[in-house]
This record gives sequence, C-alpha cells and structure tokens, in this order.
Amino acid sequence: MIAILTDKPNVGKEIARILGAHTREDGYMSGNGYMVTWTFGNMLSLAMPKDYGMDRPERGDFPINPAPFRLMVKHIKTDTGWIPDINAVLQLKVIEKVFDACESIIAATDASREGEMVFRYLYRYLECRKPYRRLWISSLTDEAVLEGMDNLRPGSLYDRMFLAADSRNKADWVLGLNASYALCQATGTGNNSLGRVQTPILAAISSRYRERENHIATDTFPVFISLCKNNTLLKMRCTEEFTDREAAARLYSDCKLAGHARVTAVSRQVREIEPPALYNLTELQKDANNYYGMTAGKSLEIAQKLYEKKLISYPRTAGRFLPRDVYDKLPRIMEKILNRKEFRPYVRSMGINIFDLPDKVVNEGQAAEHHAIIITDTYPEGLNREEMQLYMMIIGRMLEAFMPVCRAEYTTVDAVCAARNFRCHACRIIEKGWFGIFERESVIAGREYGFSPIPQLENGETAAVTGCSLIHRKDLPVSAYTDAELITYMDTAGLGTAATRTGILQTLIDRKYVRYSGKYIIPTRKGLYIYETVRNMKIAGAALTSGWKAQLARMERGKLTQEEFMKGVLKLSGEVTEDIFRKCEK
Repeated sequence: MIAILTDKPNVGKEIARILGAHTREDGYMSGNGYMVTWTFGNMLSLAMPKDYGMDRPERGDFPINPAPFRLMVKHIKTDTGWIPDINAVLQLKVIEKVFDACESIIAATDASREGEMVFRYLYRYLECRKPYRRLWISSLTDEAVLEGMDNLRPGSLYDRMFLAADSRNKADWVLGLNASYALCQATGTGNNSLGRVQTPILAAISSRYRERENHIATDTFPVFISLCKNNTLLKMRCTEEFTDREAAARLYSDCKLAGHARVTAVSRQVREIEPPALYNLTELQKDANNYYGMTAGKSLEIAQKLYEKKLISYPRTAGRFLPRDVYDKLPRIMEKILNRKEFRPYVRSMGINIFDLPDKVVNEGQAAEHHAIIITDTYPEGLNREEMQLYMMIIGRMLEAFMPVCRAEYTTVDAVCAARNFRCHACRIIEKGWFGIFERESVIAGREYGFSPIPQLENGETAAVTGCSLIHRKDLPVSAYTDAELITYMDTAGLGTAATRTGILQTLIDRKYVRYSGKYIIPTRKGLYIYETVRNMKIAGAALTSGWKAQLARMERGKLTQEEFMKGVLKLSGEVTEDIFRKCEK
C-alpha cells in the first residue's frame, strides 16, 4: 500500500477519486493500492517558551533561543485557556495509522514552501522513517493529477525548500516571541503579540489612521472656464491654487468679462500601452477589491474554491509568467474561451489565432514555484455570482495578455484667460486592443487624464469662453487603507508573500488589533495602544527584516546555511528586545 497525504480533506478525497481509492474510512480513503489521508492545514506548531521551562523569562534571559526547537500539536483558545485542538489530535492518530500500514508515502500537500513544511513537520513529529516522494501539481484536474502521479519527484529535491520554510518559521518565532515577551515584561501589561510582519503592518494602518484624525482641512477655491469650438466644450482649470476666496472671485469675474481665451500650447502624444501580465494572487486580490469590493480574504477563499473545483490553476502564486509546457497547452484552453458569448464580439474583431499565440507570457526563470493563474479546460457550472466574477476576471486577463497593444492619445491644452494660465488633460482611445475586453478607463487614463472629448484646437488660436465657475473645496484627509492599497503596500515593502499576506491580515483581525469599517481597514483601541507603544521601535519598521527574503532564496540555492541565518536572527532579536526595554523603561 502507498500512503498519500494532502493538507485538505476535499483535496484528499478528490485525489482518491481520481486514483480509484473509493472506500470511505475514518479519516482517510482507501482502494486500488492507496490509502489517502489529509491534515486540516498546519496541525503542528513550534512549542511555546513555557514548554522549554521559560514561562516567566527574566531580562537576562533575552533573547530567548530554544534551539533545538520542538513541535507540538496546534492549540486553540477556550474560556479555560489554551488546549490542544482535539480534531488535530485525532487526525494525527489517523495519519500515523495510515503511515504505519503503508510501505511508502506520497507527499501531496500544497506544492509550496508552506505545504512542504506541513508535510515535513508531520513526518518528523510522527518519527516516520518510510521513504516518500513528492506530488507537484499546479491544478487539480484529472489530467494534471494523473500526469503528476506518473512523474513523482524525489522528496530530497525539496530539502532546501523545506530548510528555507523551516528557517523562516523559526526566525518568526524567535523575533516575534522575544519582542512580545519583552514588551510584556517591560510595560507590566498583559501579553500583546508582536511580529516582524504583523507589527509593521499594524503600524502602517495606525499611522494612516492617525494622519487622518489629525488632518486640518485647507480651503481652496479652484476657478474653471469652459471653451467651445464646433459645439464641443472643453473645461479647463486655472493652474494657480487659490486659498483666498476674494482673489479667486476676482479672477472669476475677470474671466467672465474677458469672454475668450488664447490657446498657448497643445501637446498630443500617442502611446502604445502593452497588455497587462497574467494574474498572480496579489494582482488578482487588488483588482477584485477595486472592481468588486472583495476583501483580500474573500478573493483568496473564492480562488481556492475555484482551484478545488478544477477551474483554475494553483492560486497562491507570485508568478505572472508561464513555463513553456503550460503555454503549449493554451490553444485547447483558449478555444473554450473564444466560444464564450461574453468575449465573442471582441475576439472576432481582434482575430486572435489560438494556434499562434504570442509567447511573451513565457518565462521559465520567472515562473516562480508556480506559474501565473490561468483557467483550466474544465467547464464552469453552478458558480455563484462572486465565483463567476473572479473566474471571468481570470479569463479576461488571459485574453488581454494575448491581444494587441492599446493605442491612446494623451492631449494637454494650455490657454490664457484674464492673464492667468489654464490647463486640461484628456485622453482618447485610438485602437482598443486589449482595452476592449473590460474597457476600464481608469487603467488607461489614471487620475490625471479624463475621457472627455477635446475640440481640434491649435496653438495661438482664440476660443470663446462659454462658462466660468468658482468652487469651494476642502482638501480631504488621506483615506484609511483598503485591501487593495494595503496589499500594494505589503508587496512594495516586502512584507509577507502572496501566499501569506491574507493570513497576516486575518491574524491582526483575530487579535482585535484592526477591523473593517465599510471597505476600509482601521485600528481598534487595542491596536492603537500597541502602535503608540512601539511606533518608534525597530520592531515596527518595515525594513527590519527586508533582507530575509534574499537570504532565504540563497538558502534554497545552497548558498547559505540555516545556522548562519539563525545566528543573524538571534543577533537581531537581541537588538529588538534591548530597544524595547530601553524605550519602555524611560
């Protein structure tokens, strides 16, 4: 018998169906020479300080370094304290039973760093010595699973990947636990959780919230004129900002009296805008939030469901390109896309040849652990509204990636009226190209350019002023973060990965440090307290561990040892705890 371990029950049952293991057992499926079982995500974690006899560390104990680390069953919080998760305890016994009954094991957990760590931790915790191989797939279609089973990889091939995942996990423990325990002792307050990623993110959310709270509005009085030529209106704004209402009112009156404006410059520039790259998880979450108001957690949840329904490839990816072998399978998939009524008019006019698709989406070196998110050849049925929205976004992005460039003309007109300069920016589409799929004007125009028509004006000509307006505005404070903005910030600052950012945000919510207010993410009173306490400390800085990503990548290439990396982590943890003690004891 061969054991197969997945990290989700529904994935395990689907693989069991494909392989002919149809007999239902308690916590696993069996048949056709296989026993297929599963975890409930990561059921193990690194032991806590109290498990090493450091329940109440003194200042001299910092930085805490429990090496060698121990593993323990995941705990859950109850009214009486933290207790082992009974579901995890029971399922671990099932997995141990399955492993004992089989000659070898197939690791079919998530094909990622995290998935590799889930399997290795469990394998180590159960003190298993059975040989194992790796199932590495990017979709759950029958074809992909069977192909993966025919090409099982040696487990040793992923030793360095696991070492990087294990090192990051231990480093997060060392830095986060040291900072949390140090803050608790230095302030004499209850245990408040700090972390190398969650605390800088909390700081970013809280800092913007405070900036909004402390905003003092400034009154401005913009002046506009409207020019008319050939029955086409052009609205222009004075380039000078007025904070004095009387000065703005004088210009308003002068413009009405002038009755005309002289065009001083007309600049037209045609740009070719390349199609966007295929989706990775980060870009998919940002667009789902911007266009459909989905939170990052919601869009990931839906993407995971689409993956488990065999409709899309693996969603927790940072890749935006495809390897050559996946690209070669696209004609069959694209043929199905072209038959969808939603896109048929665009595709016909563009004349996409599915058997001669541009290969600019191919980049073996940038396909990452997993390639970009694409649909499979499984036909979608029974999807709810949100699932269909996300699915159609992925289809649309695939179409956009293979369509011609969009050609747009950007025009800037400058004019003088009543001895003051006025300006307007406008944009128009010359050739739609990929823009024709969704026609989202903000993607092309941005914030500066509008899509209003512009009359054919020439430098030096005079145009009639048909209207003037004076507006009273107050400058608005910066808005709180939306999911799309926060994910962009995290991505730019190198905080977390495409696969972990949603979980980090959810951790902040679960710990009641932040909450949603409509579509915005704001800190709670508890979160603001933590922010005010640590905002000038190293632990709150996004740059604190900015070098870790590169170091872990070097570890995967065999250029850095775990010992060297952890030595640097321990040194940094000592600096962080010393920083906390020094500033909190003042």
